[in-house]
Amino acid sequence: MAVDAGSREGRCRSDVTENRRHPSADAFFYPESCHPVSRRQVLIGAGTLLALGAVGRQVASAGDDGAAIIRQWATRPDDPWVVCHGVRAMGRDFSLKGGKRAVDWLLEAHLASAPANGGNLLAFPLAVEVHPNMFLKTFLEAGVPLDYAFTHEGRRRTVNELVEGARAVFRPSEVITQPNMLPWSLITFARTTSPLRGRWTNAWGEPVDLELVFDSALRLMEEASMPLMQAMREGRRETVKAPVHGFTCGGAHMLYGLLTGAWAGYAGQDRAERVQRQLDLMIWRLSADQGLIERFYRERANQPGSYWYELDAKLKLLGHGEECIAFATRRRVAKLTAGQQQQRNAAVTTLGRIIEDMEGRDLGEPLRLDQYLFSQLVGDTCHARHGLTLT
Repeated sequence: MAVDAGSREGRCRSDVTENRRHPSADAFFYPESCHPVSRRQVLIGAGTLLALGAVGRQVASAGDDGAAIIRQWATRPDDPWVVCHGVRAMGRDFSLKGGKRAVDWLLEAHLASAPANGGNLLAFPLAVEVHPNMFLKTFLEAGVPLDYAFTHEGRRRTVNELVEGARAVFRPSEVITQPNMLPWSLITFARTTSPLRGRWTNAWGEPVDLELVFDSALRLMEEASMPLMQAMREGRRETVKAPVHGFTCGGAHMLYGLLTGAWAGYAGQDRAERVQRQLDLMIWRLSADQGLIERFYRERANQPGSYWYELDAKLKLLGHGEECIAFATRRRVAKLTAGQQQQRNAAVTTLGRIIEDMEGRDLGEPLRLDQYLFSQLVGDTCHARHGLTLT
C-alpha cells in the first residue's frame, strides 16, 4: 500500500520499526513494547549510568503500588517517554525533579511541527512517543482539559489544538490493519468525539468513520486472540504464543482502547458483548500467560539478567491487565463473575509482590544490564500503579 510521504502515520511506520528493534529483543516475552530504542536512547542510558555511579546503589522506599519507584526513576528529564508514563501513574500534577510540571515540560519541550498535506500542525514526534497520540491520550486520561493552555515557541496554544490536529492527520487506510499503531488514537478520539460526531474528513479529504475503525480494531483483536480463546474454552493451557502476543504489550493496549470505545458509546450492534469476551480472555490470561512466561524463561535460564526480563514480562502482563479490568468495572463497561473476581484478586496479589520485590532491589542492576529493559520496568510499573489506583 502506498503511503503519502506527508502522512504522519506513514512516515512514522518505518521510524517506529527502526527505533523499536532492540539488540536483545529475543530476551523479551512480549516483543512489541511502547518504548523507542534509538541512538539517542543509548546516549541517554549512558548519561543515566554516569549519574547512577555518582550516587551509588539506588533502592526505592517500600510501598505497595510502585509510587516510590516512579518518583525516583520517572522524574528524570532524560526520557520523555518515561516521564509521560509518570503522568499516567501519578496524574496531571506529576512533576519532574526540580519541580516543573511534567505535562508542561512535555508540551513545551517536545512538541514539533508536523506536515499534513501541505499544511502544518503540532504533534509529538513518533521518535519520542512511538505510537500516534500516545502522549495526548495520556494527558486526556489524566484529566488535562481541552482548553489547557501552554506556550510553544512563544505562542499560546491549547490541548484542543492537538486533538484537532490528530483528527486532521488520522488516516484509517494506513492504520486500520496496524494493531501497534491504532489503540492510542482510539482512546483519544473516544474521549473527545461523541458517537453522534464520529464522522469527519481528514486533511487529505478522506472520510473517517470512527464506528468502522472500532469495528476493524475489534476484528484484529479477535483474529489474533483466536488460539487463546479456543484454549480457554477447552480448558487447555497455553503451549505456544498466539498472534496477539505480538501486539504492543500483549494486546492490552488494544483491549483498553476497545473498552474506552464501549464506555464512550461506540458499542455497535454486538460490539459490547464481543469486547466483554475479550476482557474474559484477558482475565484468563492473567494466569495462563504467566505459565507460558515461566516456560519461556526456563529455556533461557543462562541468559544474563533472565530474572529481570521474566519479572518485567509478568509485571507487564499483570499491570496492563489490571488497568483493563479496573477501567471496565469502574466504568461499568463489563461485569465479572465471582470466579473472575477471584482470578483478579490473585493476580493483584502477585502484582503487589512483584512491585515489593522491585522496591527492595537495586534497579541500577537492570539499568546497567539493558537501558531498554530498565525503561520497560519503570513504564510497566507506571501502568501497574494506574490500574491499582484507578478511580
